[in-house]
Amino acid sequence: MQDKSIDGALLALRKQIIRGNGEGIAHVEALLVMRGVPMPAVLPAKKPDAARKGMMRIIILDGIRQGYRTQRELAAYVAGKRPDLDPRAAYLRTTQALQKMRLAGMVRQESGVWLAQ
Repeated sequence: MQDKSIDGALLALRKQIIRGNGEGIAHVEALLVMRGVPMPAVLPAKKPDAARKGMMRIIILDGIRQGYRTQRELAAYVAGKRPDLDPRAAYLRTTQALQKMRLAGMVRQESGVWLAQ
């Protein structure tokens, strides 16, 4: 096994132990020190995004089908479906999603009202 493979495996193990609150960190770090490998800071694991990719599109299209047509109505609908978002964040996310959906030809806006294509 090459030295860089061993170093990489030890660094990965160190990260796994730190993020998982496991035991043995002192042993792994001692091996890294002995090998002269610098130990970068380990950031906490990213928490999974509450919204899966495409979820905003699904929520917005569902809202349009249920009769919510203006941007404010759709944002309020999104806020109800996504309790992790405050109303302002729901409005911003709705705005971004509507613009992307408009560019993709999924929705169109007529007189301030959003319609599905």
